[in-house]
Amino acid sequence: MKVNTSTKAIFLIGAAGSGKSTVGKFLSSKLHYCYLDKDIVANRFTGELLMSKGYEPTARDGCEFYKKEVMDIEYDTLLNIASENLKLGNSVILDAPFLSYFSDENYINQVKQRFNCSQMECYVLEVFVPADVLKQRILERNNARDTWKLDNWDTFIESLNQKRCLWKDVNYIRYDNSAPEIDEYTLLKHFN
Repeated sequence: MKVNTSTKAIFLIGAAGSGKSTVGKFLSSKLHYCYLDKDIVANRFTGELLMSKGYEPTARDGCEFYKKEVMDIEYDTLLNIASENLKLGNSVILDAPFLSYFSDENYINQVKQRFNCSQMECYVLEVFVPADVLKQRILERNNARDTWKLDNWDTFIESLNQKRCLWKDVNYIRYDNSAPEIDEYTLLKHFN
């Protein structure tokens, strides 16, 4: 079964704490798209796997085992679930950083081919906030997975600034999520 041309995939990218999940859930509720959060899809299994190898269940940043052995499995799982929804005619929102894949300009075309989704319309929605807002939000959410980021703040921000999404054949949208409320008009005008 192939994906029809009316289905859309929104790759929701941005730093932890930028408000990706809030924006993704908002769009999902307004557009009635399937919302797929990599953390919800994979965190439980990833945590168990990391602990079985002697790592903290929240180890991600700075953990070579995670980067080499686990990360691709998480993303493949997310993309498998997305492709099944797309084949059923359900547009999807994929909420995951995708940072490690930004430099591959053919990433989206490879995903389309691998998952038999060549007809889907792809969007990249980059959610961003200034570094001071990002730090405040990360502190407020008090998530154990953010320890490395806060302990290595300058390195973390520098790595974000260096990684730009180079994907071809996508509709690229940047959304400043600094305001206390989501700007509904600015977001929705891209997808109607």
